[in-house]
Amino acid sequence: MIPALKEVLRVAVPLMVSTGMFSLVLFVDRTLLLWHEPSQMGAAMAAGNLFWVCVCVFVGIASMTSAIISQYIGADQPKRVGQLLWQATWFALATLPFFLLVGGLGESLFRLTDQPEHLIPMQAAYFRILMWGGAGEVLQTALSGFYSGTHRTRTIMLVSLASGVLNLVLDVFLIFGVGSPDPETGLRFLELGIVGAAIASSLSFWFKGVCYAVLLMKPSEREKYGILRGIRLNRRMMKRLIYFGLPAGLMYVTEAGGFTVIVLQIGRLGDVPLQATTMAINFNMIAFIPLVGMSIAASVLVGQHLIRTGPGPAIRCVIAALCVGWAYSVAWAIAYIFAPGGLIALYSLSPTGVDSEIAFEIAEKLLGFVAIYVIMDATQLILAGALRGAGDTWFVLLAGLVLSFVAVIVGTVWQPVAVRFQDPDGQAGALLALDWWWWVITGWICTLAIVMAGRFLQGKWQRMRMV
Repeated sequence: MIPALKEVLRVAVPLMVSTGMFSLVLFVDRTLLLWHEPSQMGAAMAAGNLFWVCVCVFVGIASMTSAIISQYIGADQPKRVGQLLWQATWFALATLPFFLLVGGLGESLFRLTDQPEHLIPMQAAYFRILMWGGAGEVLQTALSGFYSGTHRTRTIMLVSLASGVLNLVLDVFLIFGVGSPDPETGLRFLELGIVGAAIASSLSFWFKGVCYAVLLMKPSEREKYGILRGIRLNRRMMKRLIYFGLPAGLMYVTEAGGFTVIVLQIGRLGDVPLQATTMAINFNMIAFIPLVGMSIAASVLVGQHLIRTGPGPAIRCVIAALCVGWAYSVAWAIAYIFAPGGLIALYSLSPTGVDSEIAFEIAEKLLGFVAIYVIMDATQLILAGALRGAGDTWFVLLAGLVLSFVAVIVGTVWQPVAVRFQDPDGQAGALLALDWWWWVITGWICTLAIVMAGRFLQGKWQRMRMV
C-alpha cells in the first residue's frame, strides 16, 4: 500500500495544487466582486454556473484525453498520442461558434428563470464574456490531458499557477480600476466591476491553452509522441474520443445543470439567500475543487495499471487516493464545524451593507451542511474518476443523470410543503426554503457517493478497456 500511496501523491499533489489554484481564483474573484458591489457576487455565481453548464459537456469530452493517453502509454503506443491531441484540438476550436451564439442569448436565458430584474443585466454581461473563453477552456483541458496522462503533472501545476496569478492581477485592475475616481462618473480608469472579472477569466482560459500548445512543440515531444504527424483529421479516433468522453461530459452537465437549477431557485428567494449561498459554496469549492485533481490522478492511474499491470495495483491506487481525499476532507469539515465565523469573516474585510451582514450570519450556518457532505463528496468524486479511467463512463453518466433529476424534482415539488409545515404563517419562508434546498444538496451528494461505491465494489470496471 505504501508504494501505491507514493505513486498517488506523486501524480495527484501537483494536480491538487493546480485545481486548488483554480478554486482560489474563483474565491478571490467573487470576494472582490462582493467588495465592489455585493449584488455582483450573486450575479457572478448564477452566471458562472450557467457558463459551466453550457461548456462542461465539451470539457468532459476533452478531459478524456488524459485517461486514453494513459492507456496508450500503458500499451506502449506513444505515437498515437499526437493524433489524439490533434483530434481534441480540432474539437475544441469547433466549439467556438456555438459558445458565441449561446453567449448572445444570455439575457433571455436569465429572464426565463425568473431572476431578480436588477441582476439580469449583470448576469447577462458576465455570461456573454465568459463564453468567449469557453473554447479556450476546452482546449486547455484537452492539452493538459497529455501531461496528466504521461504523469508529468508538475507542468500542469506550473501553468495553472501562472494562469492564476495572471487572473488575480487582471481581477484587481479590471474590477476596481486604477487611479483616482472621475469627478463626473465616480469611476476609476478601467473600473469595470463584474465585466472586468469576466474578461480576466476568459483571458486566463486562453492563456493556459496557449501555454500547453507552446510546450507541446518542444522537439523532444514532437518526435516521441508524433505531435506534428497527427495533425490530420482521424475520424475513427475522433469517434473514440467522443464515445468515451461524451458520458463524462453529460455527467458534468447533469450535475452542473441540477446544481444550477437549485442555485437559480435560491436566487428567486432574494439577494440575501443568494449571497449567503455563494459565500458557503465558495468555501465548499476550496475543499472540493482540489479533489478534482485527485479524481484525475485516480483516473489516469487506473487506466494505465489496467493495461500494464492488471486490476490489483489499480485497486490499491484507488484506496490510496480515497485515504488522502478523506484526510483532506476531514480537515475542512473540522474547520467548517468549529470555525465558520472565522472563515466567513474574510468577506467582511471591506465595508458592506446591512443585507451583507445578514448574509454573513446565514452563510455560517450553511457551512454546517458542507461539513456534513464534504467527505461523501470526496468519495463520489474519486470513485467516479476511477470508473471513468477504466472506461465505465456510461454508468457514471446514468447514475449522475438519474440522481440529479431526482434531486431537482424532489426539491421543487416538496419545497412548498416543507416550508408550510415549519412556517404556516409564512413569516420566515425564504430562510426555511433556503435550508430545504441545502438539505436537498446534501442528500444528493451522499446518494451519489453510495451509488459510485456500489459500482466500484461490483468490479465490472476491472474488465473494461478503451484501447
